[in-house]
Amino acid sequence: MKKTTFYLLLFCIGFIFQATAQERAIVQGICTNEKGKAIENVSVYVHDSQLIAITDENGCFSYTHAKVGDQLRFAHMAYEPTLYTIKEEDLNGKPVNISIKTKKHELHEVEVKANAPHIAFDNPVRSVVDYVICDDGIYMLAYRRKNSVLLHLSLEMDTLHELKISSEYKNVFKDFYGFVHVISNDNACQVSFTGYSERKKEEMYLLPPISISRFYELYGPIITVSDSVVITGRYAFYGLEQYYYCVTPTADTVYMLYHIADEMARDDVRYMLDRHGGGLDKFTLYMMTLYPKNYYIFNPIFGIDNKFYLFAYTDCEVLVFDAVGNELERYPLTFHMRKKWNGMIETDKRWKRKMMADEAKKEFYSYFVDDGLCTIMHIDLETGTAKPIMDLSGYPFAQNMRIHDGVLYFIYPTGVNRRKALYQVKID
Repeated sequence: MKKTTFYLLLFCIGFIFQATAQERAIVQGICTNEKGKAIENVSVYVHDSQLIAITDENGCFSYTHAKVGDQLRFAHMAYEPTLYTIKEEDLNGKPVNISIKTKKHELHEVEVKANAPHIAFDNPVRSVVDYVICDDGIYMLAYRRKNSVLLHLSLEMDTLHELKISSEYKNVFKDFYGFVHVISNDNACQVSFTGYSERKKEEMYLLPPISISRFYELYGPIITVSDSVVITGRYAFYGLEQYYYCVTPTADTVYMLYHIADEMARDDVRYMLDRHGGGLDKFTLYMMTLYPKNYYIFNPIFGIDNKFYLFAYTDCEVLVFDAVGNELERYPLTFHMRKKWNGMIETDKRWKRKMMADEAKKEFYSYFVDDGLCTIMHIDLETGTAKPIMDLSGYPFAQNMRIHDGVLYFIYPTGVNRRKALYQVKID
């Protein structure tokens, strides 16, 4: 009796496994655009909500529990959603080709066509961590598991110098004099060279480290410089007021360059302070700490060719100063504002309160993000408007964007082993 029960149990288990194997039909496919190019990072859903796969760098995906009649939905920020219904011939057959159309992305009533960035620097065993662009080339941190390397590249991406460093260093910083530093959580080291030979820098090395607190004490307050003064800045009144000061190199003279305040928001905070007896409630303090950009005003200043350019977004003005802080020109600044349906003017939420300065060409840029898609905007100083010039569709959430001599650089995953590469694209 026991043997009969045992064999019956084995028969049932075998039948279940056979039935399950029959149900686990596989559908394989590849996602391509209109030109037949494979699309990476396309999300594949079944029953409209269950994520079953994400396409790899070759655009390939597979679904191991496929059934005839299942409807698959393919979604990507840069492409139109696409639906496909599984057929009998798709089960365990040749790969299915899913063609996806590029999404038309419009911003400020101007249609911007996607550009074609390409990889500027990629190493099959290293991933790019951070970089800065200087007059003598690009300084880049890259790592391979437990070891890191500091690279000095030409703008043509030729490797000029290479130095193995500790993997603790995660950032590269260019100070206001153009010197490069590598930074960890504990200390910072300035990058230097042993000497020059036929106008070429010889061996690259790091100067003795200083503590991170000392580093921020030296470089933190300084924003930009001219030949005559150093510009420092500070926030006041819960980030709703911003002060800029001119300091002589000897620090014996300090005078205010400009003061900006969000008066409406400041009045609201004062009302809250009066209501709560001179202090903000814990929730407000928590929100201000968690989301500082929602409270701190954004008015960056740049120094180029002995002139200072203050983008006073709070006051909707651009102010230009000479090398010692005398005002030269003043222009309107409106591209970051939009008109609501009720007639109110407010800051466009798609504007990410970030700017890039092309010091080589003396041009300024900002960008808007809509559903993860970044649109680069060129700022016209005289009119205060901005024109969309590039749409990074296909590269959502690009990191560390910088512009130098008319070329946009950014870090983006290559899709291979989670590595990140440095991309570049010429700005039209």
